[in-house]
Amino acid sequence: MNLDKSKKYVVACSFGPDSMALLDMMIKENYDLVVAHVNYHKRKESDFEQSSLIEYCKKFEVPCCVLDKRDLKHTGNFQEWARRLRYQFFKEVLQKYGCDAVVVAHQEDDLIETYLMQSSKKSFVASYGIDQETTLYGVKIIRPLLGFTKKELEKYDIENSVPYSVDWTNLTDLYTRNKIRHEIVEKMSKDDRIKIREKITKLNEQKFNKNETDLSQNIWELQEFLQQKPEILLLQISNNLQKRNVFKKLTIKSIESIKKSFESEHANIAQKLVKNIHLVKSYSKVYLIDFDQFKKYEYELAKPGDFSFEFIEFSFKDSDKDRNISKEDFPLTIKPVGGSEIYAISDYNCEVRRLFIDWKMPKFLRGWWPGIYNKDGKLVYIPRYRETYTDNHQSKLVIKYPQF
Repeated sequence: MNLDKSKKYVVACSFGPDSMALLDMMIKENYDLVVAHVNYHKRKESDFEQSSLIEYCKKFEVPCCVLDKRDLKHTGNFQEWARRLRYQFFKEVLQKYGCDAVVVAHQEDDLIETYLMQSSKKSFVASYGIDQETTLYGVKIIRPLLGFTKKELEKYDIENSVPYSVDWTNLTDLYTRNKIRHEIVEKMSKDDRIKIREKITKLNEQKFNKNETDLSQNIWELQEFLQQKPEILLLQISNNLQKRNVFKKLTIKSIESIKKSFESEHANIAQKLVKNIHLVKSYSKVYLIDFDQFKKYEYELAKPGDFSFEFIEFSFKDSDKDRNISKEDFPLTIKPVGGSEIYAISDYNCEVRRLFIDWKMPKFLRGWWPGIYNKDGKLVYIPRYRETYTDNHQSKLVIKYPQF
């Protein structure tokens, strides 16, 4: 596997076919290692997998560290929560045993699936596919199996009598990645795989020549931001500041400090760059925000019609019962809604602050997000916030929140 045998490694092992093949290879090649396993207790097979892995490690006298999260509750996206949890655990194991890196069993199928998902989103990425080596949550990650297909690793397990368990959730199409895996990747020929690997390599080589589109990036996926090289982030951020005639000498050290702070479990963190311009982590994204753009506003709508303001476009023709607004509510007022206000949803009342949290609204939008009030001053409507939300209402309501 071309790893440095003078170093010690943490092997991340789920007891799936990929990670068990990785573990068996490293044991047979006499690497100095310790195994790390996380049990989320999300499946009935979890305890069996944990006990089986422990027995396997005992057989070869390999230390096995287990993080048991039976009673730990999570909030928000489980996948993101679980990823952060396990890598923090891997970091603790690495430090405890004096290891140099964490070795994970991502293979060629994972590489191609990731690239296809990145391509479908058409968003900026630090690199295409999966890197052979990277740093995540302050931990060096090595992926030595990217040249193997999943079928090859399963064949290895069978031929070498390596025990493993299959996660049944990976066999369903509940997740986008699973659909891509079953409908595209698994049906690829060897030539198809070679061509797409060559394409990924070429695209990543082109990344060294940063173009204007990349340099203008001002919103990042959190994981992309944390994995991105500080010098590239420095170029992107400096380029955006200079477009605003804001000149601030940033350093690699300051970028690294910001990245480290964003590794915190806090969902919302703001780091000041200059004046009122901040880098803001909010849930799974990082934004370059100029808070001076979030001006106070209050719009009056005397009667139904089409309206276009700095932050709002609104169209009301006849009656919009689907927005809980009628002609009798006019004149309307559109202004920021307070977090302590009460909003009626169906047959119950909800505090606006709680609603914003449930919607995972970035903190910088709270206190600025619009509410629609009727002639009596009653809050009759709050536009829904959700990253992937599709507005199917008959009336038009567009919120143009400031971006850097």
